[in-house]
Parts: sequence; C-alpha cells; structure tokens
Amino acid sequence: TLCMPPESHHFEVTKTARYFTLGPEITANSRVLIALHGYGQLPQFFLRRFQPLADLGWTIVAPEGFHRFYNEGTSGRVGASWMTKEDRLTDMVDYVRYLDALAAHLDLTNRKPALLGFSQGVATAARWASLGNVSFKRLIFWAGVFPPDLDWKDEIQPLISTPIDVALGNSDPFFDTQLLRDTSSLLETHGIPHRSHTFDGGHAVDSALLTQLLSE
Repeated sequence: TLCMPPESHHFEVTKTARYFTLGPEITANSRVLIALHGYGQLPQFFLRRFQPLADLGWTIVAPEGFHRFYNEGTSGRVGASWMTKEDRLTDMVDYVRYLDALAAHLDLTNRKPALLGFSQGVATAARWASLGNVSFKRLIFWAGVFPPDLDWKDEIQPLISTPIDVALGNSDPFFDTQLLRDTSSLLETHGIPHRSHTFDGGHAVDSALLTQLLSE
C-alpha cells in the first residue's frame, strides 16, 4: 500500500491580540514609540526599561507576539515569541497584518510613530517596516539580527527613507561587536543609511541611550 504524506492546509480565524501601553494617553500631539519585545519576553515586563522615556511624555506601545509558552517546562514563567522556524512564512504574514491592524486601531497608521525592535523583535520590526502599511519616523534595531530574507530589490524603500539606529551592549552574552559590523555591512551594501551605537551593558534596552536617540 502506498502511503501518502500528510498535506498542510491553512485557513484564517479571528484571534484576540494583546498589547500594553506606558505613558500618557495617545492624543493628536503624542510622541509614540512602538516597541517589539524579544524572544521569551512579555511586554508588560519589557516596558520597565522605557519608564524614563514615559516620564518625558512619550507613549510606548508594546504589542505581544502571538506565541505564548512556558519558558521552562510546563509551568512557571511565561514568555512570548513572534515566530519559530515552523510555518514561518505564514507567521510572518500574520504578524505584519496584526501590527498593521494595531496601528490602525490606535490611529497611528499615518502618524509616523518611532519603531524599536529588540532581540527577536529586530527581524519583526524590519519586516513590518518593509512590508506593512505604516510609515515610521525612525527605526531602532536593538541587539538582534537583521532578517536575511528580505527582498532587497523590491521591499527596502521604506528602510532607505527612514532614519535607522542600530544598538548593542558591550557585554551582551548573545552577540559581540561583530553583529554591529555585519549589520552595518549589510545595510551599506544596499545603500541604507544608518548609525551604530554601543553602550555599557548586556542584552537589554539601555534607557539612557534610548532617551538620547529619541531626543535628537
């Protein structure tokens, strides 16, 4: 008997997404930063690093990745992620749609908020900025790998026209300064202007540097 392999199928469902905010209520004059967390984080804890920015009047919006899981075993601390290697192309399409919908929900689509991606959120932020419907005032890629699978011919125009900063701690346990060099080389190869920054610290958003970048 010939055994046929299983076939993969997809269909769309409605899902309730969660996001957190820190700082003043969003108004017509608000300064807004959308911050995308890293692998295994939850946005309500990720936002603690952004309190100094909120104290200056910024509103920070932190969406949560769709994939929640226990960080260790089957109980205890929970984290979230944006995608895994499994069915990754579908997940990428889904989170770009989700983030576009969140921006529309908050009336930010045409407001040019700033966008920060941290760790796994770097690839998420780069894909959203390239493939989504939102224009950003500036992009900050923090301690993460730029996605290698963008269509550099057709998808990077939003990156070329948006100020970009890349940041990494000098004692990050996951990356050394080669990450900054590799990212700079990748962006320079495709004619994308950017600035690179280091700070004294590990795998985290440095509040002082972030405040400095957004105050310029």
